[in-house]
Amino acid sequence: MSRTVLLLHGLGGSAEDWKDVASALPKGLEALALDFPGFGKAVRPHDSYDPGSLARWVVGEMDDRDVETAVVAGYSLGGRVAAELALVAPKRVAAIALFSPLGAVSYGFTDTLKWKAMSRAALVGATPEATLKNALGYGFTVDGPGKRAFVARGLKARTGPHAQAALRALERSVDGLLAAPPLKKRLAGTSLPLVVVTGADDPLAPPRDVEAILEARRDARYAKLPGVGHYAPIEAPKEVAKLLAELAKKG
Repeated sequence: MSRTVLLLHGLGGSAEDWKDVASALPKGLEALALDFPGFGKAVRPHDSYDPGSLARWVVGEMDDRDVETAVVAGYSLGGRVAAELALVAPKRVAAIALFSPLGAVSYGFTDTLKWKAMSRAALVGATPEATLKNALGYGFTVDGPGKRAFVARGLKARTGPHAQAALRALERSVDGLLAAPPLKKRLAGTSLPLVVVTGADDPLAPPRDVEAILEARRDARYAKLPGVGHYAPIEAPKEVAKLLAELAKKG
């Protein structure tokens, strides 16, 4: 019997971000990558985009697909939601893997302004294509086909027929993240098997911030991937698949 590995993407991403990880998972693990509302192919928006609301949306998707429990992995926004899922529906989660999760610690004034500025729908929608391409590529260390495909998908989402839904989802997701309690606090007292992973060169979720989670969960496995930025599932899919396979054995 196969075990489901539920895969949650990051800000501005989609289920496609996990394609190479899914193909690298060993036999016995079945990947289920979701598009958050307003992202990827899920063009219909959601009422609320705070991590708790998105986690409850994930539970609904699991119900619709008859998935009782799963190993849950997320990167960036998906990492924050994966952690929240383990809190709002712990019986549905066998283990969690957080890759460069956003919101590990509270955001200061300067960082809050930065995130607000680069996620406002009106500003992003009016950004020239060349500038938008550069912005979409920010956070990558590995410059390869995975990055180019991500940038192309992101550009299409922000300029295509469903751009309004995508921009709204981006803006409201950032607002939800900024208002949510930090993971350092949320994960205190939890006991589910946990892997925390960061890219050594991640500028969006710096290792020093992600490592703060370990203060709450000293039993968690921690890995820092050298030469990797914010997008481990795209930049290092084989390493990510290996970590998930090892985690699935514990969950």
